[in-house]
Amino acid sequence: MAKIKVLLEVEPSRAEQPEGFGAFREAVASETSAFDQALPGLDQVAGLGVEPDENFVPVPMFSTPRQEAAEAHEPLRALREFAVPETNPDMAPTSEVLPVEVDPTKLAELQERVTVWPSSPFVLDEDEQDPGGPGAGLDMEAFDLARSRTGLDCRPFRPGVSVDTVRALLGVARPWLDGFRGQNIVVGIVDEGVNGQVYPVSGGFTLPGATLQPGAATITSHGSMCAADILVAAPAARLYDYPFLGRPDSGGALKMFQAVLEHRRLDGTPHLTNNSYGYAEVPRREQAPRHEIWAINHPLHRKVREVVASGAAAFFAAGNCGAQCPSGNCERSGTGPGRSIHASNSLAEVVTVAAVNSRQERVGYSSQGPGMFAPKKPDFASYTHFFGNFGPGRPGGAPRPPKSPFDSGTSAATPVAAGVAALLLSAFSELTPEELREALLSGLVNPTGKDWDPGYGRGIVNAAASYSFLLRKS
Repeated sequence: MAKIKVLLEVEPSRAEQPEGFGAFREAVASETSAFDQALPGLDQVAGLGVEPDENFVPVPMFSTPRQEAAEAHEPLRALREFAVPETNPDMAPTSEVLPVEVDPTKLAELQERVTVWPSSPFVLDEDEQDPGGPGAGLDMEAFDLARSRTGLDCRPFRPGVSVDTVRALLGVARPWLDGFRGQNIVVGIVDEGVNGQVYPVSGGFTLPGATLQPGAATITSHGSMCAADILVAAPAARLYDYPFLGRPDSGGALKMFQAVLEHRRLDGTPHLTNNSYGYAEVPRREQAPRHEIWAINHPLHRKVREVVASGAAAFFAAGNCGAQCPSGNCERSGTGPGRSIHASNSLAEVVTVAAVNSRQERVGYSSQGPGMFAPKKPDFASYTHFFGNFGPGRPGGAPRPPKSPFDSGTSAATPVAAGVAALLLSAFSELTPEELREALLSGLVNPTGKDWDPGYGRGIVNAAASYSFLLRKS
């Protein structure tokens, strides 16, 4: 029987593992298999045929599950010190997560000894079917587009528009006039890799044995699209590249978020992260109660909360499984209102972004709330279907069907919103993730007139209004 990937969470004593960040760095740099070393906790699974996965690195955890709330908040408070541009002391982990492969017949016995979590596969939040149609590739004037009224855009989708159109809709001219364009802000792109020859990649992280280094992806990569879309609002921002989607599972994402937290500890960067991926199906709860979609205490979700607690806002795509025209990779079980925004993408601590076109119509594949962890998800919507990385004359060229002829999906909308956040941070560098969220929510255009809408969230992002809100507060 084929082995399956899981995450084992073990709880070594502090004497065994006094420095979590240092141990993580050593495991990444070691040429010897970390699994062959005398790692704390491995004695608990001896004799059960546990093997390392292909990029095994133990990940330290600095927070405990939420049911132990009193203990969980103390280490999270300590992570707030990472919001400064200087190196902070190492920390002892509360537990360690080991990405391994196991024989399914041994799972029951394994669960009696240690905590076992799934390591489920991710999909990119891009639309897999051709959104082109009559008029695809045409552009229009911005003032003819935004009508602040709701509508729906499904196949064949409306024509794509230019980056300049999206910039006009966002109102970036106001903060740009004051000299702010995202300078001194670093955005971490957790994805499949970014092309560093075209986009300003200045750092990042790679897994042991991985061939893809930060900045080495092709210009047609999904991560390169995200990079282009961050620069729409924040053209002077720098980028860190955290490529893991060549091996897309939650164990890979867990390691990338630990690398983000390590960079935060060293110098306070990156200042925020973009995450344009998620799960495409919802397994039955009684069959998979510990799946990432159902288990809010899964190590991946806890690690995301650790990163946010350290001062780095996390932007997540709502997903492309909206009821009207879901992406081709969506399972029926995970499509539509209340089923399509889940896992880390629905955490209260993150910013969850839906998608609208340049007419402020909801794009029909954009996933609908309520979220499965925090109910009022998405938080707000942002723009997609424009010529950013992809399209005529753009760096990524004009892909042929079934690829989108322009930047698409909540995958594109999310980095546009993250770019607005980077723009605001360049002007107001002391903003915490909570204060940044407040500024974004206070500046929204609200075409629905509702406090919250399952498709739009609380409205549509607007850089000019959020910037004015912060000026009034300062």
